[in-house]
Amino acid sequence: MTFVRMMLLALVFGAGTWFLGWWSVPLIAALYSLTRPADSGPVRDATVGAALAWGVMLAWHTTNPAFGRLSSAIGGIFPVPTVVVMFIAVLFAAALAAAAARVVMQRG
Repeated sequence: MTFVRMMLLALVFGAGTWFLGWWSVPLIAALYSLTRPADSGPVRDATVGAALAWGVMLAWHTTNPAFGRLSSAIGGIFPVPTVVVMFIAVLFAAALAAAAARVVMQRG
């Protein structure tokens, strides 16, 4: 996959998440997988694109003062550093995208 295509795919995942919520990740991944040949690696592309988009969005939100308050509240719930919770969130997006793309690729 070219760098430009990966950035565009990450942008689509980011915009979808921003405007429609987390459930747009599997929808976008499924649609992307439908439009790509199986030998071009749509599962890998969707996984990396979703992870990249969520990673950038989380990194961008760390500049917001409310993020500090949220991370301290999350720290009271989960006894792990905030960066671990952020990493799990990125893995969640990657897993959603990979699963949806794989299901569509298997059926198509």
